[in-house]
Amino acid sequence: TIYGTAIQEKAERTSEGIEKLGDMMRFMLQENMQDKISLAREIDYLNNYVSLQKLRTDPNPTIQIDTYIEPQISTIQIAPMLLIPFVENAFKHGISFREVSQIKVSLEVRSNILYFDVYNTKHVKPENDPEKNKSGIGLNNVKQRLQLTYPRKHELIIRETGKDFFIHLTIQLT
Repeated sequence: TIYGTAIQEKAERTSEGIEKLGDMMRFMLQENMQDKISLAREIDYLNNYVSLQKLRTDPNPTIQIDTYIEPQISTIQIAPMLLIPFVENAFKHGISFREVSQIKVSLEVRSNILYFDVYNTKHVKPENDPEKNKSGIGLNNVKQRLQLTYPRKHELIIRETGKDFFIHLTIQLT
């Protein structure tokens, strides 16, 4: 209904955002509970999330978002929702509408090894931000899931400075 209303009102960005959100919600309901899903579906989810964020940030010339996410046509399987916390964190901590912001995401698979990199600038949260002193559990959850699902088959490197944050994840998928 909301999607249809946005189309009727010729609100293209709104209708596009609603469509992406709907795809993401279907993913959460249908595939999130499985042990493994196709890497192509996980990539679809990542692309939908990034597209949704770009709708919010594209009008701002100080925000640069670069993605290279290799499309997957193979039958490679991966644990669901394993990659998205890194991208969510990049947008949560890497976007400022007052300062130059940059996010880079790359994902490729070579010889059944997944290579995933996420880089973002970091910005100090304003004092009135309700998230300022909250520490999420996403990164620790991903580390635990990697240990359980891919023991001795993954490597997670995290580099952080006062101005930027970078993760490099490799997973042997076979």
